[in-house]
Amino acid sequence: MELTRERALELHRQMWSDMQKELGNYAVGGDRVLYKSEWCQKHFPNERIANDCFLCEYTYNNYISNCNKCPIRWTTEDNDDAVTTYCCYDNYYYNTPISELLALPERELRKEN
Repeated sequence: MELTRERALELHRQMWSDMQKELGNYAVGGDRVLYKSEWCQKHFPNERIANDCFLCEYTYNNYISNCNKCPIRWTTEDNDDAVTTYCCYDNYYYNTPISELLALPERELRKEN
């Protein structure tokens, strides 16, 4: 699936907002995984979306799976070059209130040399 950065962020927020409305702010990890899968299948039945995550899909397609290029800054460090330690592969994703996930800042865009 081809996504712009803006569209990936839009779909990410839409899916997580829908999840928050349907499952609550403190939905458990397994329910989150299942919800993402079902949401992607419902809205994009003919697409295979990496990790059922539009941010992963965007990153995989544009940066050859470099998580440090994710449009969201998952790390709590101020350094955007820091290794992304909190993403869809970490407990942070499974245990953090959805409102906090939705409030994570975007990673700054930088020109590549």
